[in-house]
Amino acid sequence: MKGTSIFQFKSWPKIHQPLPRTPRESQQLLNALTSSFRRQLDGAYPASGNNHGRPLSNPESSAHATDQHLQNILDNPLFRIIPAVPHSQVPTSLQSVEGQRRLAEEPMAVFDQMAAAGSVTASTITECLKAQLLLSRSPADMKSSRAASRIVNWYWASDGTSRQTLLRLRPATTSLTKFMVAEGLHDTVMQWLQMLINQDLGSQNGRLTEGLARQTFSHLLVDFIDAETCFGDGFGSAMAYYLRVCQMHFHSASSHKSRKPMLLAAGAHLSRTAMEYKPSGEEVSVSVYDEFRDTVSLLTPRSLLAASVAICHPTNPDPRPFVQFVGNLSPIKFQAWNGARRDAFFEIGSEALRVLVERKRFRDISRLEHHISELLPEEPAAQVAEKSQASPEVVDISRLNWSFT
Repeated sequence: MKGTSIFQFKSWPKIHQPLPRTPRESQQLLNALTSSFRRQLDGAYPASGNNHGRPLSNPESSAHATDQHLQNILDNPLFRIIPAVPHSQVPTSLQSVEGQRRLAEEPMAVFDQMAAAGSVTASTITECLKAQLLLSRSPADMKSSRAASRIVNWYWASDGTSRQTLLRLRPATTSLTKFMVAEGLHDTVMQWLQMLINQDLGSQNGRLTEGLARQTFSHLLVDFIDAETCFGDGFGSAMAYYLRVCQMHFHSASSHKSRKPMLLAAGAHLSRTAMEYKPSGEEVSVSVYDEFRDTVSLLTPRSLLAASVAICHPTNPDPRPFVQFVGNLSPIKFQAWNGARRDAFFEIGSEALRVLVERKRFRDISRLEHHISELLPEEPAAQVAEKSQASPEVVDISRLNWSFT
């Protein structure tokens, strides 16, 4: 008799279904997967409207995101450029006569060639950018060169070690941020700054130590602020971006202690610019400058930097923080300052005295002269006031080393 199971279970279905065996079945499977994937993307990121049956450009749509991603891939020199010589024969230096000629005439073509050959370094990027800067007569020329876009594409295609090397090389970021601002790549700079706050540039080997991340962040932010002032929308826009970065940092998971050194260098750079150029209320809005003043005071209260920011206000310069700072400054501490720091002190003091005289606040003037006389007992107050009016040749504002404490 044929044995049977006491449990009448149906046979288990096959876990692995057979793959399509014909081209037609393969095409049907591919169409089904593609349609399903598109439906999921369009459900999360719907396109906005249409134009004769074609979706409009919507940065939140899947079509736009996919198109942008594919365009970034196709823009990479690895896909666009065929090396003229084998990889092993590509020179790692541009110091030859022919290399220098090409670098001077077509620097970004040189970059593309080296990127396609896999021989790009942060130093070659710096050389190419400096050469391209010499060829550019205006921000429009810088934008049309697409120098920043090419290097940003190379950056995202590189590993973490290459990314670190680029951002850590100050001459490279000083030039690169100029082109990024000219091309409107501000969001990319902000993304890099956020990654530095998180101490991770992504990709393999993208983690940074805290000290290295803080230093790189500080340098990149100063370069970005300077580039926006000179090649972007000006001083007011640079200050607004600085405040955005401060807010981004305040809302991050970083410790409170790390905020000061990472943010103050760029704040001091803005303050030096304000002291040198005296921007008007048309160049920077009062509300933006007020927020900048309050932010600096929060980061470094009762400091020479905070006093400088207050005295350079475009519509309401305030000399009181400087008077208070001088009143709390000991002669021993002042005598320990180097010449550059003292120059900064007298530059700010000159502006404070000018405002006090205009407002006829003679009591504050007397207090200020008294405190300065105590700091410099060997010099009469009249000589100190005369020194505070030193010419620009005596006080080189570009080399001042501001005190943050």
